[in-house]
Amino acid sequence: MADRFGYALAVIALLGLAQPSQAVEGGMGAYLPGSRDSFAGIVPAPGFYAGVDLVFSEGSVDGLSLAGLPIRADADIDLIFTKLSLTQVFDGQIWGGTPAVNINIPFVLDANLSYTAVTAPVAGVGFEDSTSGIGDITVTPMVGWHSGNLHYSAGFSIFAPTGSYKAANLSPRNREVDVLNTGKNIWSFQPVLAATHMDPATGLEFSGAASVLFSTENKTTDYQNAPAINLEAAVLQHTKSGWAFGVSGYGYGQTGDDSGKGAKNSRDFLKADSLRAQVFGAGPIITYSGGKLFGAQTSFKFKYYTEFNAERRFESDTVWLNMSLAF
Repeated sequence: MADRFGYALAVIALLGLAQPSQAVEGGMGAYLPGSRDSFAGIVPAPGFYAGVDLVFSEGSVDGLSLAGLPIRADADIDLIFTKLSLTQVFDGQIWGGTPAVNINIPFVLDANLSYTAVTAPVAGVGFEDSTSGIGDITVTPMVGWHSGNLHYSAGFSIFAPTGSYKAANLSPRNREVDVLNTGKNIWSFQPVLAATHMDPATGLEFSGAASVLFSTENKTTDYQNAPAINLEAAVLQHTKSGWAFGVSGYGYGQTGDDSGKGAKNSRDFLKADSLRAQVFGAGPIITYSGGKLFGAQTSFKFKYYTEFNAERRFESDTVWLNMSLAF
């Protein structure tokens, strides 16, 4: 049974590290919570791994700042994006562990924002915006260790501002708004620790990850996001047929309030005591490993998250599909 999952299935965890976002300024952070789930703590055997993700998400938020424009209304967003993930696991050791590097290249296929203004002089007027394009690329070096059924790793993600970005433009006379971007116009850094306990005899897996996201100031909007803690976990039962069924979930919360002139203006306009964001999410996860494609071991993953208790952040329902190849 151990050969059935092997370390190759752990590519599922390696290939879900970074996602595009439209904007906690903007209602989303550089990192999409829930990305680390099954086999989160495993760095697999030396080799090359590739994966493709397709993500569908619908969310809403009551009051946010997009590209420097505070929006007091209840805004809805529909998002479809894909990403290419490439991981090289090296044949060597660093600090007694296996080194690897992961690169994520996201592409927003379609993002649509809509809201009805509630403030003068455009109260009652509906606004819409849409965008597409490459997002912010992420590079994550990491090291993994193994001790019996316990596997653990440490990594450091670097989110580069490669996506397009421009300040908001509102034209009340033409009833037009231009606020969506595929990038965040900031650098972000995320140290992460992850662990997986996998018992090949029973097929029972417990995985978890903890990380902190730090971001530079958005100089265009004079907005500084506060650091954010991400806690993620998954429990799965693996079968001899290669299928696994379980649940995964996460909690996200900023450690303080956002700062800068842009944050102050948003706080004043929204009449909010704080812009501090949080959100929780949970849902089912299904994986399959054992197929062959292009001569590589192939794994598939489906997961669904529904979010709750969101504050100053989009509360979304997300469907996530993944195909991973281990060469």
